Amino acid sequence: MERARAGQERKPLSRLGSLLHYWFLNVKRLFHLLIALAFMVLTLAGASLTYSEWEGYRKIPEEGLVHFTMFGGFTVFLAILCLYSFAKARSVR
Repeated sequence: MERARAGQERKPLSRLGSLLHYWFLNVKRLFHLLIALAFMVLTLAGASLTYSEWEGYRKIPEEGLVHFTMFGGFTVFLAILCLYSFAKARSVR
């Protein structure tokens, strides 16, 4: 009789634990999604800067491509981090 009663008391606790686990997973997904969106915004800003550096190089080729390659490389790095964060948000289980 005691065992049946203990099993009935565990059901609500089990449901509460499942609910909290589900909420925690959703919060983790949301966190990774927000990080990915931040990286996307930074990537777009980097792309804009890279384009302006390219325009500057086209007007004055003597300046060289150093700034363009630095901005471009960092923008590609940010894009990779953005894609990784989106993939991470989808794979949270």
